This record gives sequence, C-alpha cells and structure tokens, in this order.
Amino acid sequence: MCAILRQDGAMNSLFDVSPHWSSANAKLTAHFNTGKFSTGMKFVNLIADSAEEANHHPDILLTYGFVEITLTSHDVGEITDRDVALAKVIDAHAKTLAISAEA
Repeated sequence: MCAILRQDGAMNSLFDVSPHWSSANAKLTAHFNTGKFSTGMKFVNLIADSAEEANHHPDILLTYGFVEITLTSHDVGEITDRDVALAKVIDAHAKTLAISAEA
C-alpha cells in the first residue's frame, strides 16, 4: 500500500530540498544536465538498478547532454510516497556523478 500525496507533507519536503522536481498532471519531473551521453548512460543505469530494487519504475528520456525523469504511481494514477522516495534516490545518484539539475 502506498500513500497518495498532494502539495503538502513529504512532497513539499522534496521541493524544499530539490527544487528541480516539478509536479504536474499527477507526475513528478526533473531534468538533469549530464554533459555527455556516457555520463547520462551511467546515471540511467544507476536509476534502473534502484528502480528494480524498489519495484517502482520511472519513465526515462536519455539524450545527448541530459536525462529527463518522470515519476508517477501508475497503479493509482497519482504521485505517491514511492515517487518521492525514488526521487530522493535519483538525486543522490546525480550527486555521486556530479550531475546538475535544472531548477
């Protein structure tokens, strides 16, 4: 079971710490500037490993120079605590690889 989140509580704490995440249409989205494709691929692979471990899978767009991540809980059609938790893990991966995010 997961908790559906609105613009309060855990979701606001995510925005306070990570203002590059935005919320629209029951989805969280962030854009990360990777600088080059190979760094983006490393980032995506880290995200994929974490997503498998959490059994919660984001939509990922990998292009030269940036990665776009979209999180939603498809089973409930809303943003849930699972999305916020994975967003925080993704931010940690970005920090590990010295990847910046667009605010």
